[in-house]
Amino acid sequence: MNVNSFLRFAAQISAAAFLTCSAFAEDRQHNPNSFTWNPKLSESGPVLVTVSLRSQVAAVYRNGIKIGSCEISAGRKGHETPTGVFHILNKDANHHSKTYGNAPMPYSERLTWDGVALHAGGLPGYPSSHGCIHLPYEFSKKLFGITHKGTTVVVTNDTPDVHLSANHRVAFQGGAAADFTWNPQASPQGPISLLFSKADKRLFIVRNGITIGECPVNTSFFSKKAKGTSAFVFSGWKVEGRKHTAESQWHQVGGARDNHTTALNEWFKLDPRFQHILQALVVPGTNLVVTSESVTKQTRSDPGFRVLQGPREEAAEKK
Repeated sequence: MNVNSFLRFAAQISAAAFLTCSAFAEDRQHNPNSFTWNPKLSESGPVLVTVSLRSQVAAVYRNGIKIGSCEISAGRKGHETPTGVFHILNKDANHHSKTYGNAPMPYSERLTWDGVALHAGGLPGYPSSHGCIHLPYEFSKKLFGITHKGTTVVVTNDTPDVHLSANHRVAFQGGAAADFTWNPQASPQGPISLLFSKADKRLFIVRNGITIGECPVNTSFFSKKAKGTSAFVFSGWKVEGRKHTAESQWHQVGGARDNHTTALNEWFKLDPRFQHILQALVVPGTNLVVTSESVTKQTRSDPGFRVLQGPREEAAEKK
């Protein structure tokens, strides 16, 4: 075989391989068996989404029960998807990119104002996006139908633990008076999420992505050695009248590094007034995210763990 014949043969093989890979990616994108979706396992309650960049998998929990999971394609090298605790900032079923030539991004759910979102997209089997989290088309449509503005999304580099762990018993106990903020009028309706920062020793109440309350907390909360971010779902209250405490029970779900296998007893000592606020708001299914990071709107540590990115005018969107 002369050189020209060999080059033509190589080009034919490359073209065939490209078409095969393209067809495979397209099949995976539209294959209804490429994800799991069982909403009847838990038909109501707050939704929590976890994303593992290491395994390129997303999981959806409702009221603490896993109801779905799928393969994803996150940001490729140079356009890495940021890790952090996010809240859905807005939703657009027919979104088109302002940055990438009006490219369609169906069932888009924005996580940051600089362009990171969950949406239907290509699934080649490896990170391929410009930072967004691509989902199977039908999965993104179903997820879009059960989330709301403010739904918590935890993105980590870890492989998520997909089963519920043992109960964690947490007692909210009245402590010394403290400077806390409480502004429910900033977002008066919708389910709440809680965020506890070990670094700041502060507890935040978030509704629709907006912080409506925060209070200093005197506790180490779980293992001092444990690092990273953990997600929990509230299962119920047990009030001890004599001790003026409200004991709560939580189940750990995916997106966590604190892999405890036994029940833990921990105490939150906070202003008694804030304790009563919590007792009135926290209901079964409420999400609690515990992070070792400091709460800030700015990028945190390598590769940039973000905590509580606040709302901004949509006119400032870049994408």
